Amino acid sequence: MKEPELKVALINFEKLISNQPDNFTAIIPFKNYLRNFLRIRTTSMDLPTSEIMTVLKHEKPKVYYLLKANFSEDPIFNFLTNIGADYDLSRKRLSEIKDVV
Repeated sequence: MKEPELKVALINFEKLISNQPDNFTAIIPFKNYLRNFLRIRTTSMDLPTSEIMTVLKHEKPKVYYLLKANFSEDPIFNFLTNIGADYDLSRKRLSEIKDVV
């Protein structure tokens, strides 16, 4: 399963989580990341959207809720910020996906 675009996106997500603060200044980088992430086309698997959003919600809760509040009129962000899953399982799944793509 080679999905180079997805692998780069997952690496970039880890960089964002590590380098961006959990405050208002990080909204635009995360918003741009999510928009680009949703444009990725994969052939062998579904995008791990719920996993990305769950990790964001738990590791950057202020950014998550600011995205939810500020972009609630946008149907894409309304959908994204209402996705939920188990945090530990999401972290594990993202790691596994990154290893196989």
